Amino acid sequence: MMSIVKLISNRLNSSIKNMGSGSLVVCGGTSPISIYEELSNIDISWSKVFLTLVDDRLVDPDHRDSNQKLLHNHFIKNKAKNINFFPLTENFLSNTKFKKPFDVTLLGMGEDGHFASLFPDMINQNEAFDLNASPKILITPPQGNPFIPRITMNLSLIMESLNIILLVKGKAKQNTFEKAQKEKKLPIHHLIKNRNSDFFIEKVND
Repeated sequence: MMSIVKLISNRLNSSIKNMGSGSLVVCGGTSPISIYEELSNIDISWSKVFLTLVDDRLVDPDHRDSNQKLLHNHFIKNKAKNINFFPLTENFLSNTKFKKPFDVTLLGMGEDGHFASLFPDMINQNEAFDLNASPKILITPPQGNPFIPRITMNLSLIMESLNIILLVKGKAKQNTFEKAQKEKKLPIHHLIKNRNSDFFIEKVND
């Protein structure tokens, strides 16, 4: 299978060529760090690429738990230092500059089956998981580890992406992924059951 870095760069280059710009939505966590480091050294017209986060922790941007900080440390540097980064905010959807629909969204998942900041205890919230809900940015109470409030795209907004890449790193997450094929209580079930042909799953061992 084509590497994630190659897949992302190909999709962005194609969009820049055909549309004049490209857009990339990414996740936090440790799983994608090596991808971001590699991307930061790829030759792309990064000044024509828009970047945002699928979710973040509601902390200061320079806080150690901030996904913004993670991107600045590992992605927004080297050849990618001129990328157009927009933090995820409650009014993000009113931003007319950011290219929509998103060209590529890169997601990770947790051992509990969460992705973005859509967690198991939110499974009955229609605005979070119902594809008929309006695309939204949600603010959550404290969730996950670290246990702090979060901001996240809902499923219907994520699914508007032209290409979605799901990174499943490690045996425990891969086991959860297999359970999620049938287990509706696992958030990731609702992502994978609605996938289309431009949905890529990358399983990586620890």
